[in-house]
Amino acid sequence: MKNIIIMILVLLNGFLLGSLAMRQTAAVRSRHRTEAQLVSLFAADGMTLEEGVISRETPPPSLSLSRNPEREREAAEFFLGPGLVRSSLEDGTCLYSSESGVAQFRSNGAFDIVGSLPSQDGVELCRKFCKRFSCEEPVFSLDSQRSGTGTAVCLYGKRPVYNSTVLFTLDQGKLLTVSGTLLPGEGAAVSEEREPLSAAAALTSFQQIRRESYAVVSAVTDMYLCYELQGSTASALSLAPAWCIVTDASKYYVNCVTGVAAAD
Repeated sequence: MKNIIIMILVLLNGFLLGSLAMRQTAAVRSRHRTEAQLVSLFAADGMTLEEGVISRETPPPSLSLSRNPEREREAAEFFLGPGLVRSSLEDGTCLYSSESGVAQFRSNGAFDIVGSLPSQDGVELCRKFCKRFSCEEPVFSLDSQRSGTGTAVCLYGKRPVYNSTVLFTLDQGKLLTVSGTLLPGEGAAVSEEREPLSAAAALTSFQQIRRESYAVVSAVTDMYLCYELQGSTASALSLAPAWCIVTDASKYYVNCVTGVAAAD
């Protein structure tokens, strides 16, 4: 009897493993079929799309963000030094001031810092700020006198937040102003009523907006997941997952929750 029970369990496990393998095989075949159809569809529209470009990642959940006063103070102290005086305005704007200058932080994540900023190498100072406060490596546009601007895209969990940037203004290598978005360090996951858009669905949305805008695109060269910052002074901030579709002409972003696509 014992041997019979063991045999039944072995057969049951084998059946379950076989069923799981069949489902996985069917899912892989379905994915390959969908990717092949997309490649053919884009080719019919005069665009090159390699199957290897179509991402197989799963979009992360949306995130609800809470304002972080400590992080705002840290950013102000990074440029203006310690001993700052804090004050608040009726619209929720927080001010940090000292003899060195003033830093303003708004409830929508936007901030501005201006004053007698440190006289050390401005470019290196910008890079240090980006590393400490989760931004990509800044890209500078400077003349021979090292005057101009630098721009860095904000990051959350190592993913870019495409509509959140920090702008640095320099004059002869000295940093004059800093402005842009300061994201909180942590967020809470938000459950959605429906599944986020897959890469295939995002490519379909991209193709639709490209047709409507009559944009000239000949190839999709890459796609990856990122975030879109949402909210205003009247509502809480949140991050929605989005697909970035890189083409030979421009970048396009497709919100994974709403399906809305926009060109860079």
